Amino acid sequence: MIVLLNMQFCRHAIHADRANSVDRFSTAEIKGCGDFFMQVGNPADKNGFQKAAKNRSLTTAVFQKLKSAIMAGQIEPGSKLIINPIAEKYGVSLSAVREALSRLVAEGFVEASDMRGFRVAAVSNEDLLDLTDARITIECLAAERSVARGDQAWEDRLRVSYENLVAARDGVLGMAERDYEFHKAFHEAVVSACGSNWLLYVRNVLFERAERYRLLSINYAKLRREVDEEHAAIYQAALARDAKKLTELLTNHVQQTTDVLLRKRQR
Repeated sequence: MIVLLNMQFCRHAIHADRANSVDRFSTAEIKGCGDFFMQVGNPADKNGFQKAAKNRSLTTAVFQKLKSAIMAGQIEPGSKLIINPIAEKYGVSLSAVREALSRLVAEGFVEASDMRGFRVAAVSNEDLLDLTDARITIECLAAERSVARGDQAWEDRLRVSYENLVAARDGVLGMAERDYEFHKAFHEAVVSACGSNWLLYVRNVLFERAERYRLLSINYAKLRREVDEEHAAIYQAALARDAKKLTELLTNHVQQTTDVLLRKRQR
């Protein structure tokens, strides 16, 4: 309530100044603005700002490390995530770990319970099938819009991302170890011109959840070797602006991946 009142004082003072440049702020208005900065922090306080920025940076670093470990299966599904050991391992505060885990909960990689704490999200055939259905729907919608809206910059981005992916798959020095990065970038490029940040956000969440299942299958590449041809066909259909063929290829691409993973999980 105090913060809201003080913000109103600040707004009133600013409006008064704009209406008449010779107006003077009352003592209450000036004190109100001062109290407001005392409570939320003075933007000119470089030390406070730098400390907050450092904390956010540490939280993001922990978030990325845990996310990568979970996606790669280095931390197994269902594993308990205890805050203190994680903080000690990465040399960060407990609050940084809590915030990182909360972000992972929001993205579906971690589950939180009042009684059990944090655990790595479980995987199941049912979840994979549900995820696949949702991903196909969103991926195809974004691809259709991207083909219709894409300009020369979109085509250039698509071309570069595909060439990088091919180089990585061909084992070019310095590229092969970035296969996951280039694979993700290629699929992002296909839908990047859809014109909706929300659609891209949802699509990215679904893509990363699906990638977790793929990365958890250590023999995936041995079981499915036609993926390069599928990427080539998707690339050509996108450049040709053939929305119907593109969505058919994307649907088959995503579904075939799921089918292979399900067969692997059943063995």
